[in-house]
Amino acid sequence: MKREIYLNNYWALFLDFIDTFSEITYQGIPLPILANFYQYLDPEIKETMMDPGFRKHLQTRISKDKEIQPKFEQWLKPLKRPVLLGLNKGKLLLNFDYLRFSLNNYTQYFSPQQTIIFARFRKESYQGIPVHCIKDYKVEVTSGIKNLVERTKKIFSFFSSHPVFGNQHFINCFITQIPVMIETIASAKKYFDQEDCSCVVVGTTEDLNSRVLAMVAAGKGIPSICMQHGLLGGPEAFVPVFTTKVACYGKFERDWYLNKGLSEDCIAIIGHPRYDDISTQNHMSKKKFQNRYNLDSSKKIILLATQPNYDSLWNEFIEILVKNSDSQIIIKPHPWETSRRTINTQKSMDSYEYFARKYPSIRLFNPKQGVSLYDLLSNIDFTVCNYSTVGLETMLFNKPLFILSNGDIDYYHKLKDFTRSNPADLSSLISNFIDNKRFQMLAKNKREEFLAYAYPYKLAGPRLLEEINSLTLK
Repeated sequence: MKREIYLNNYWALFLDFIDTFSEITYQGIPLPILANFYQYLDPEIKETMMDPGFRKHLQTRISKDKEIQPKFEQWLKPLKRPVLLGLNKGKLLLNFDYLRFSLNNYTQYFSPQQTIIFARFRKESYQGIPVHCIKDYKVEVTSGIKNLVERTKKIFSFFSSHPVFGNQHFINCFITQIPVMIETIASAKKYFDQEDCSCVVVGTTEDLNSRVLAMVAAGKGIPSICMQHGLLGGPEAFVPVFTTKVACYGKFERDWYLNKGLSEDCIAIIGHPRYDDISTQNHMSKKKFQNRYNLDSSKKIILLATQPNYDSLWNEFIEILVKNSDSQIIIKPHPWETSRRTINTQKSMDSYEYFARKYPSIRLFNPKQGVSLYDLLSNIDFTVCNYSTVGLETMLFNKPLFILSNGDIDYYHKLKDFTRSNPADLSSLISNFIDNKRFQMLAKNKREEFLAYAYPYKLAGPRLLEEINSLTLK
């Protein structure tokens, strides 16, 4: 219930922010709409936003979720032009950041003659496709920054008693982002003025570069598509929608976006091309995999795909599961646990490394050791996760999935028969599964039912190209 109150207050507060600072514009774009807003809110503010009483600080009222996207469209629609005809003469622009396409995706689906990769790095080409670097389109905008910053500070001065707009962390976040926003808009404007573009594909619009590209393109009548970069965890990262279309995995996300007020013609069920590699590429052989990890071919291989901030749950589960002498365990830490070394993630990694040293049946997965995630998934017997795309990928490999979660997970709701919050209960469920053919058949049927709803199309690349062609009238 607190989460629902927070989110309702969040959307209303974001809209209040856009309205209050709407005069802070650059080349017609209100800068507050570019804010990655939830990152401006410190933990104390988020806590107060869980209180129904927070609404007294809000001007905007949202009575139901279907109002969310339409209320943002009141600000977005004036910035858009109708899609121009004849754009098929321009090139497809792939914004590299957060696309998460595989190397094979670039060579398999995109023509080097008709495609440009837009990136922060300077290279002549990437996977044979020409690269345009955003740094090469930089524009001198210093003179405009100072004036907008001063005007912004003046508006903030009227809200010193406001619990959010008077918060120094919030103020600093927005003011420090203004120069970056202006520079990004100027670079994007220059790019589209100089280059012919038929369509823009981005990996997310949570990222400033991606959001600006989509908005500047819309102002020139150029359509855009936003891929789904992961499971719909934090709604704040997926709404509002800034692109012409959102490319989602399946019906779960379609229904979710419809519930947030997005019109159905803005939603395309595509999947994600990186998952195409599951069925189109060869993976490591069983024998080579077993040799690499020194595994016993007579025992089951259980993959644990962990998540940050759940270390106590995983630690308890591992200690129970390891007592099963007929199984071997491979722990795959979440990328945040391996790359973002905070106190919490370091604690998690220390635990995993301790288990791998203590128990002969436990291995720790490291993709830098020459084994890819898909090599791993093609060779394990089943996976345990809580909220991870690895769960979806496991099922796309036609492998069983179990969920360890101490909270409700809407995405995997159809797999509730294979979900447990108690580690001991889940371990018992797994033991029963290994020896029970009828249970295994139930898992197969439930998996097929889940995929028909959550990921209905095996190959996403061709569907993405069809969607691009329909938007550009090719």
